Amino acid sequence: MSAYRPLTASTLIDHLSTLTPLKARLGGNAADWTAREVSDGNLNTVFIVSGPMGSVCCKQSLPYVRVDPAWAMPLERTLFEARWMQAVSPAVGHQIPALYHLDEGLFLIVMENLATHSVLRNALITGVAPAGFAARIGEFIGHASHATSWRALAFEDVYALRDLFSRNLALTRITVDLVLTDPYRSDCPRNRWISPELDDLVAGLQEDSALHSAVERLQERFLTSSQALLHGDLHTGSVMISGDDVRIIDGEFALYGPIGFDLGMFLANLVINAYAQPEHEDWMRDEITLLWSSFRGAYLERWESSAQHGDMGSLTRPANCAAERTRFFQQILHDCAGFAGLELIRRTIGFAQIADYEAGQDRAGEIEARRRALITGRSLIQKAFQIDTIDALVDLI
Repeated sequence: MSAYRPLTASTLIDHLSTLTPLKARLGGNAADWTAREVSDGNLNTVFIVSGPMGSVCCKQSLPYVRVDPAWAMPLERTLFEARWMQAVSPAVGHQIPALYHLDEGLFLIVMENLATHSVLRNALITGVAPAGFAARIGEFIGHASHATSWRALAFEDVYALRDLFSRNLALTRITVDLVLTDPYRSDCPRNRWISPELDDLVAGLQEDSALHSAVERLQERFLTSSQALLHGDLHTGSVMISGDDVRIIDGEFALYGPIGFDLGMFLANLVINAYAQPEHEDWMRDEITLLWSSFRGAYLERWESSAQHGDMGSLTRPANCAAERTRFFQQILHDCAGFAGLELIRRTIGFAQIADYEAGQDRAGEIEARRRALITGRSLIQKAFQIDTIDALVDLI
């Protein structure tokens, strides 16, 4: 295990040259390798290292937020990402990058380089994402959430995983603050919005006590429901796509929580893209419906056919308990709707806003898209526990 130091392109190559499996994967000698920084997110540095035989992607934590060095941040986040990859890979296989190496001292992970893939958000903005991509995301959530749930694992195994990811405090704090709290506080300096055009809607969000009670119910679900291991930050920027090959990346926010959280986060990002690019609206309606049906089908497939059964649900089987299936998926849909509402609002007036809004033709179009997102987000939060079908959810959107 190496002593921590922030790596540069040259020092990263020096380090990789000491690791025999990676030397074989890259080929040649270290002098033949190149390292190119491709850091794009808010938190970490990312390099692509290439050699005569192949390439790898290297991701290292920094002791601060990359885009704001004054914001100190614990280093352990890459360790949680690696543990997430190890936990879900048996269930999801090639839907995440292959993990090649973890250096716990350097807080460095080395993984498969998805050189032929594009970030889904960019593909959506430029109009090159293939129809049907949401099916792969739904399948991923269904398989990963079942495999790490109380239905698939003995409670001792769930407790061990839950204990491990319960230590992911710094990134869970980011979610609690940025998604679940900040947008509803008038005194939060991290909030920003287009003024004066959105002032009325923002004031309504920050002054409505009934809405705040509904947000609090979602806070309770997030903090107290431990249904499965979540990705924790599933949006169109954490998905890579190449034709039918869809990969989920950046699992550093992983934690145990309600399954509907991941679904809602991803769904909300599809809605924002449709609002920002109205020509995508019919397409996104289909993708949202496909996201849900694929998730439900994938989860049910594992629930009904898995030879491994946990301590919950061991007395009955889904073929004999249609009412229980209905209750379970309605609960997830309620959570999905509510968390989608939170994400719509967070991505519109909170920290870490997204590029989709800038894809519109003009300022008026962007303002309209943002207004729609705020209105829809508020409605989803307030009505989440009344939405019992995916058609009702899509109609509300």
